[in-house]
Amino acid sequence: MALTEVQKAQVDKLLTAYCAKRVPPAVQSKARVGSVILYEERHAFRPPHDWQEMVVAKFTYVGTQREWRLYCQHRDLRWHTYQALPAASSCAKLLEEVDADPTGIFWG
Repeated sequence: MALTEVQKAQVDKLLTAYCAKRVPPAVQSKARVGSVILYEERHAFRPPHDWQEMVVAKFTYVGTQREWRLYCQHRDLRWHTYQALPAASSCAKLLEEVDADPTGIFWG
């Protein structure tokens, strides 16, 4: 079962609001956050000062299970199931976990 257009819009609204909250207005010209693979962008420290993308989390909807799954990226640069909360019925619940970041895997 795929996400409906309404569900897609709800997730987009939820993640857009989260991203806007995550980056303070004073630094919005220096950092950006995006989604369903949630990532942060910052200016590089060395010339030419291009934007560098750093992944934060990955959210996947599994329609047959009617659940959202959360992944984190390890040192091997592969996505791994986030063991502390691997799945939830809503993307919002997983986003709360990413925001709290109890293990330090998402935001450091």
